[in-house]
Amino acid sequence: MRGASIFAGTMLLALCTASAQSPEGRAWQQRLQLDIQLPVPAVELESVNPFALPIDEPPRLLTSAAPGKIAVQGPLVVAAYVDARGDCLGAVPLELPFPGLTSVIVDELSGSRFDPAMDGTTAAPSWVVIEVSLGGKVKEGEAAAPQLDLPDPARPPDTSPPPRVSPSGNLLRLPAVPAADLTSLAAPKRFKIKAPGQASDVLLTALVHITPEGRCDRFVPLDMPLGLGPWLSAYLATWRLEPAIRDEEPAEVWLVYSGRVRLQLSSLQSGEPRILTDRVYDPHPPDSHDSE
Repeated sequence: MRGASIFAGTMLLALCTASAQSPEGRAWQQRLQLDIQLPVPAVELESVNPFALPIDEPPRLLTSAAPGKIAVQGPLVVAAYVDARGDCLGAVPLELPFPGLTSVIVDELSGSRFDPAMDGTTAAPSWVVIEVSLGGKVKEGEAAAPQLDLPDPARPPDTSPPPRVSPSGNLLRLPAVPAADLTSLAAPKRFKIKAPGQASDVLLTALVHITPEGRCDRFVPLDMPLGLGPWLSAYLATWRLEPAIRDEEPAEVWLVYSGRVRLQLSSLQSGEPRILTDRVYDPHPPDSHDSE
């Protein structure tokens, strides 16, 4: 009897299992296709300025001295229009290492000789972008009282792009083969630039790092001619400050320096030019068509 009970129980379990696995026995398991619209949350990036350090008292400038006889050097980038004969008919400065050079650069380049660009075996008019190093000296310097501000904690620093210089109307009307269609770019045969000495008033803006000892040990240019970097470095090295205070102790801090300086530049001379094959110049940028 006991064996019969075990056998009957086994058969009953098998029947229940088979019934559960049949479609009719698992109707509660049927999948329902429901479209549920879930909102997608927007994530806002927090604007954080890594140069904004918390302090209790800002530093105070005690003494500074504008240096003279400082060697300076920086890259000049210029777009030159060269016709099919190899004559440079005009130029547009794109990046200037020192102030007051626009007319000098245009005059120096106009009329210079190039090997013209080639479109296959045919000489073609074109624009070519050239870089050349300009160097000289700051003979004398005079700095107005600097303005020192704490960085905005919610606004990361941003450098100012160089202002766009538009070509003259005559250059805009001249034909030019796009660089992508050329088999070789125009190349200067002889290219030297000389700029006479001059006095310039310049507004400089930079992030400056002040140590707990009250010295400036590094800076980040924000808005300034990059050729003046060596002069600004020498000027900042003369600074003596009461340091910033945090928790009653001297502390490091970054400041936004802005100040007007008057510099007497010597004559400037260029080195050998370099053709920038990775840069092109379009005298008719897309935004100019939109504004017309």
